[in-house]
Amino acid sequence: MKNSALWRVVDNESGTQSIVSTPSEAVAFVNSRFDTDDDDEPFSITKVGPLLPKPLGVITAWAAKKDGERTDGRTAPITIRPVVTDNASECDDVVLWGDVYVSWDHDMYTVEEPDSSEYSEAYSAAELSAILDEYADDYEYAPEGPEGPDSHRWPKPEELITYGAQECAKRFGHLDDDALLWLAATRITLAVWRNTPVENWHAGKSPLHDGTMMRINTATTRLVRSMLSFDHVDWIGLGLAIVNPSRVLPTGQSVLELGLACHNPDDPAHEVDPRVELAGMAQVAISWGRRYCLTEKEFGLRTLIESFCASDNGWFGAPSWGRIVDRFLTAVDDRENAHWRIHRDKPWFDKWFTNRPADIADTTEFRRLLLAGPDLLSEEAAEWCVEGAIGYVCQDDHANGCPRCGIPLATESSNE
Repeated sequence: MKNSALWRVVDNESGTQSIVSTPSEAVAFVNSRFDTDDDDEPFSITKVGPLLPKPLGVITAWAAKKDGERTDGRTAPITIRPVVTDNASECDDVVLWGDVYVSWDHDMYTVEEPDSSEYSEAYSAAELSAILDEYADDYEYAPEGPEGPDSHRWPKPEELITYGAQECAKRFGHLDDDALLWLAATRITLAVWRNTPVENWHAGKSPLHDGTMMRINTATTRLVRSMLSFDHVDWIGLGLAIVNPSRVLPTGQSVLELGLACHNPDDPAHEVDPRVELAGMAQVAISWGRRYCLTEKEFGLRTLIESFCASDNGWFGAPSWGRIVDRFLTAVDDRENAHWRIHRDKPWFDKWFTNRPADIADTTEFRRLLLAGPDLLSEEAAEWCVEGAIGYVCQDDHANGCPRCGIPLATESSNE
């Protein structure tokens, strides 16, 4: 089926434009701008060619193909940095190698370098890839130097994959596939989302409070889990989905809106423009995804996923979460519980302990919400849980007692 004709309507004064498919849409765009005199010509309308996909997907697919052509197990020397603008849904341009700018205008790609009057135009994904091939020839790795005395100090990535998978089998060999995928999701979220500038947004004086952080981390873990399986994982797509500036968080904000809310040019801890930070996060996420595409080919998808599962960080989705919920709910009904040993004498504790938010006053409903995911809690309830140190509940299985919780150590029975 052929695509219907598209038209570009441009406000000649401001440059604002809209792509429309019907005359009525064109009229609506013109009327939305301002009233014009009969002899004015403030708008131009031109026919648009076949609609092209935005460049980021084309470029990441091209880079993945280049990675696959290498024989040294390394990704090709291509850096990909999306341009993040105020409008998160219109982040359409991409910078490669730090100085090659690829822009998109619905039916055409433009490739240009800074401080240069020369540029190239492409009218298909294939043409864009061919242009980028020419650029790629100029970017090669520097030759590796000789191995030094510390060259074996850190394990190689492939050794970490093997170690992680072995630790997973040793610690969690009883877990079924769904539980393994949830555990992997917590670890991926920690690496690609939590341990990024998002943690800087949260630090110090910030509107991103602890309870909010718990909710958005949980929502991100849920997103990651939805994109994981033992059949196929789009590693690049997964990384980009996590840091997508337009992704809506449990607060109702987009990721970009959250970053902007935390931005404060007068505070050294929050002075970096979140648009710059999100562009950098996307660059890292793409690099991360490309690397794991190659790693999967070498080790297999199951081993790669299992390698993420070497430890349990106590988040929603981890094997320990059910135990944490049980022990936290036991503690909030018993002020003498060992969990409160360092909180019981704090001046805030009595007020906190007796002022549980109304929406989690019922313990059965409270348990259901926590087990379903802290992102389902209200902001007030999530903050109450964090203030009660839910993240520090003892995770020990108590099989041999627990000095921390005041449970006597188990003693071996005599064989007399």
